[in-house]
Amino acid sequence: MVDVFIDSFGARWQDPPPPRYRAAVLSINLTNQLLNPPDDPALADVVAKQTGREADVRGYVLNTPGAARIITDAVHELTALRAAAHGRPVQLLVNCWYGRHRAVDRTKEA
Repeated sequence: MVDVFIDSFGARWQDPPPPRYRAAVLSINLTNQLLNPPDDPALADVVAKQTGREADVRGYVLNTPGAARIITDAVHELTALRAAAHGRPVQLLVNCWYGRHRAVDRTKEA
């Protein structure tokens, strides 16, 4: 049985996904924590049709100073929540503003 669910979403376009059945929820907002490729004028046209699942976009996002620490902290928080949930499922909600580049990238790593 799956006990960890990871969902990403764009806060500008949608509300967070509803909690999974009886799941303990951890939410991480990456809007102001990671570089957003469309904000870079040199990349805006190129990444318009790409997502964080593509290597060049993922590499750009992961080059944000402190990105590795954000990942490490999220893993520790999720591990602690999972232990505290006493067998209940755990849901990780990852969001950024648009939901295409930063949030999707993190769910790929997790």
